[in-house]
Amino acid sequence: MLDGLVGDLERSAWYRGQIAHTANRPGSTAQHATATISAPFRDELDRRGIELYRHQADVIEAFRNGKDAIITTPTASGKTLAFNLPVLAALHDDPKACALYLYPLKALANDQLQKLVALEAACDLQLAPATYDGDTPTSSRARIKRTSRIVLTNPHALHQYLPWHHQWARILSHLRAVVIDEAHHYRGVYGSNVAFLLRRLFRIVDHYGGKPQVILSSASIANPETFARALIGRDATSINEDGSGRGEKRVWFWDPLVDPTRSVTSQVASLLSFLTGRGIQTICFTRTRASAELIAQSASQDGAPEIASYRAGYLPEERRSLEHGLRDGTIRGVVSTTALEAGIDIGGLDAAILVGFPGSLLSAWQQAGRAGRGTAPSLLVFVPFENPLDRYFFSHPDDFLGRTRERLVVPLGHPRQQAGHLACAAAELPLPEAELTPEETELAAGLCAQGLLASTPRGYVYRGLRRAHEIVSLDDLSGETIRMVCGDRLLETMDPVRARRDAFPGAVYLHRGETYIVDRLDLDEGLVVVRKDKPDYYTTSLRASEVEILAREEIQSHAHHALEIGRVRVTESFLGYKTIHADRTVAVHPLDLPLHIFETDALWIAFPEGLTDLTPEHLLGSLHGAEHALIAMAPILVLCDATDLGGVSAPLHPQIGAPTIVLFDDASEGSGLSFALFEAFDRLAERAHTLVRDCPCTLGCPSCLLSPRCGSQNEPLYKPGAIRILELLARNPETPEAVR
Repeated sequence: MLDGLVGDLERSAWYRGQIAHTANRPGSTAQHATATISAPFRDELDRRGIELYRHQADVIEAFRNGKDAIITTPTASGKTLAFNLPVLAALHDDPKACALYLYPLKALANDQLQKLVALEAACDLQLAPATYDGDTPTSSRARIKRTSRIVLTNPHALHQYLPWHHQWARILSHLRAVVIDEAHHYRGVYGSNVAFLLRRLFRIVDHYGGKPQVILSSASIANPETFARALIGRDATSINEDGSGRGEKRVWFWDPLVDPTRSVTSQVASLLSFLTGRGIQTICFTRTRASAELIAQSASQDGAPEIASYRAGYLPEERRSLEHGLRDGTIRGVVSTTALEAGIDIGGLDAAILVGFPGSLLSAWQQAGRAGRGTAPSLLVFVPFENPLDRYFFSHPDDFLGRTRERLVVPLGHPRQQAGHLACAAAELPLPEAELTPEETELAAGLCAQGLLASTPRGYVYRGLRRAHEIVSLDDLSGETIRMVCGDRLLETMDPVRARRDAFPGAVYLHRGETYIVDRLDLDEGLVVVRKDKPDYYTTSLRASEVEILAREEIQSHAHHALEIGRVRVTESFLGYKTIHADRTVAVHPLDLPLHIFETDALWIAFPEGLTDLTPEHLLGSLHGAEHALIAMAPILVLCDATDLGGVSAPLHPQIGAPTIVLFDDASEGSGLSFALFEAFDRLAERAHTLVRDCPCTLGCPSCLLSPRCGSQNEPLYKPGAIRILELLARNPETPEAVR
């Protein structure tokens, strides 16, 4: 089906030679293995003609041997079956045993419930699996607590249910397994909150006598063992060798800049129409709901058959209908946000189009993994936007195609975060001092001084006036809440910092797939007022920061520079916002919002001997350009977004007395990114140097140095000097003539 496609495309009137590179990612032969499983499950596998892959057998054997495990094989490799089989077998062997499944999204839990129900029926089990979250009808809740042996929920719901653990005593006392699916969602501040939540869960389970094993399932990551240890507080066996057979994946690197007369979305719509018109069932991933609907509509107008859009904002019955249409082939093409990236069963398609790099190689290959039927070849088309990360991978296809994955960071050192979860733990069960570390004992004493905890003979207990679980949010650290309303309807709540950054007056705000315009932000009243709209543009805030160094933790001295890590205080100003249409800035508007001051972690690069290659008028522009490039390349090494980091540059930093670049975690108390980048700084500098050096522009462009969120409007920037600085940082200094 894929043979001759390039030739057919070249004969299309609208094609202008956009395929800049082609590559083949070789397939692999399936590797099978046997595992010890109970008769009903073996019979069901035989009935369905399923032979276990090696990694599935490894998960089963690890669980049988009493080990926790983390499985990190690619999309469509059978991870769900790998953890369902040993868990259901354990529940089959022990008629009282129960299991808890944790999913990051309600939609994923509902989708996986159907698979459990089908497997339960096929194996003639009586497990009564059920989802339990905010959408569960009140009439069903008592029955689930009384009869279900498998409960599926999400971290936000679990956080609210733990204080009522006595209602779950039956399940907790016989809890045999905890499954954490799509575990890579739990990173950064959110990940550390979930890590503390899981520690609270295990503490309560231990109180009731449960002895669960844990299976984590994730996309491929660089550090599965350390990630699992940080998240669950226990060692887990890593199972990362994919035993499933894979077909060859043909890859096209599509350059939309070749045809400047047509937008990216217009070209993608034509490509989608071309592929589906040749019988190639295709999924197209976009970043926004608006572009998903625009591409689907344009492709349908081009004559493509059965094209649909898919997003989280659709009603459940609409999403189920689309998913069924993809599985049975009646829908030939779908344009989706990340809602279909993983978890939801849509079968194997023939081709995938990635409109823009999705922010990480993990996500990129999860999306690419949606195309591929067994060992048949499939097609992947990567269409970059004009930004540094997209254009880097477009210009360096070997890095895109390689097996390297990002690290996941779960920081566990936030005092405010720890204190909040200590308060929750004390509200759930008395907290004996013997259970606490010296650091936690000090935090508990502080909570007592605030009147939130009281010391009793049984341990610390909670005595605050508000429920501890209402004060602690899994998504942020502030404890303050801003309400977003549309008319009389409450849409969501957020912390004041996020409100300043994302919900400023005039902002375009996306909520559950629907678009709103912010009319008013009142921080004193704790209110954001929005109205529903469908603008053809989006907005991004412009911020500037000043950084004061508070403490130095480690220093690395090099020939041309010193690299340090430590603690800083950031003062953030909100200068204005940009209106962006078709990836181009069309207007800049001022903002008048209060400062945001916070302490966080940072790394900084100082040049004690100065940068004699650079003239004074070019020094700041060179440092500024290098700062932008380093931030842009950070997501290659650590799973994050470039917006998770901030940066400042100074030709003479007042505390250091030398030219300096500072990169800081853009989160109060820190998110762990600076420490991860400090450890891998050589590789970060090499990638940033390659990005800027290999870009064909002269002065700096959106593909290398320009940042859409730069508070100084990308002024000044000096590309030759930025290249020179990055060359020095990459420890590969050449000796050209001085850059002037």
